[in-house]
Amino acid sequence: MIFVPLWFLGGVAFLCGITIGSFLNAVIYRLPKGLSLLEPRFSICPHCRHRLGALDLIPLFSFLILRCRCRYCGKPIAWRYFGVELLTGVLFTLVVLRFMEEGALICLALLAYTAVLIPVFFIDLATFTIPDTLNILLFCIPIGLELVEWGRHATIHPFVGGWLPVSIWGAVIGTLLFGSIRILGWLWKGVEAMGLGDVLLGRGMGAMLALQVTHSENPLRLLPVWVVLSCLAGLIVGPVLIYLRRHRSSNHQEELALAEGEQDGEHVSPAGYLLHEVWAIVWCLILGDLWAYLGDLWKRWRGEKVVQENPAAEDWVPAPTAIPFGPFLVIGFFLTLFWGNALVNAYLAYAFSR
Repeated sequence: MIFVPLWFLGGVAFLCGITIGSFLNAVIYRLPKGLSLLEPRFSICPHCRHRLGALDLIPLFSFLILRCRCRYCGKPIAWRYFGVELLTGVLFTLVVLRFMEEGALICLALLAYTAVLIPVFFIDLATFTIPDTLNILLFCIPIGLELVEWGRHATIHPFVGGWLPVSIWGAVIGTLLFGSIRILGWLWKGVEAMGLGDVLLGRGMGAMLALQVTHSENPLRLLPVWVVLSCLAGLIVGPVLIYLRRHRSSNHQEELALAEGEQDGEHVSPAGYLLHEVWAIVWCLILGDLWAYLGDLWKRWRGEKVVQENPAAEDWVPAPTAIPFGPFLVIGFFLTLFWGNALVNAYLAYAFSR
């Protein structure tokens, strides 16, 4: 057996992470605008549209060497590009160092999951939307991981009740949990408390967290920790985001009036809205987004034109006090992934100590 030092694994993971983070920047820029990830096949400056060369695309270093500006037009480049690359490198390093001992398959699955969660974080933070393609990937990765483990006759966790896969059970509970919050928020305040994209995000994260529990433990033991940590992240960071949004926008009152006007223009009976919300949760459970996506792929394969709505519609303005919850779910997920089991064990030791 060849021994590989941890520092070497961490270094390789960091280099791979910042390289993938460079691609994720393109995903974050193109996906909300409905642009193809394949065309154009080269990167461009978002200001002057000039094609970027190899020296302009060295992860981290090009941004610092060019002093945060485009080489061709001189306009500033957002710090988000540097942050995404650095964040991806750091998270890849942490995942490899933490989960490599549990097997290369699980480690690779978590790396792929991380690469999907980072665009979710930044897209939802900027547009209040989560593209369906990302939510589908977040659901399919843990399902695929469990399927491969079945094929290797090395199941991660026994079936729930003897027949239900653990990842499916976690997905169902995650969907019902945040779907219930969405419905209860409307019953209490009469407004949409949580977007459907967050419910779908809960579905995928619930599936993955259920697989991070050992055989002898309840597969849902990490979900309460995840919810609590996500809410704490929202309580701490949320007010800061609201403050920044209010002071960054020069049309605060205009945005508020527009957002309120859109809400006032909707006339739906309470029973009808409740039925619609219940069906939306059922739609998430039966993988309606996946079947719709596969239907679009079938139409494209047959040469039919598929009309897609821009997920980041320019005519929609969120209320000034609104904040997306998806980024906090992502923060809570990573905190739970790295320290969730330790927190649960510490709580149980304290709760049942004499």
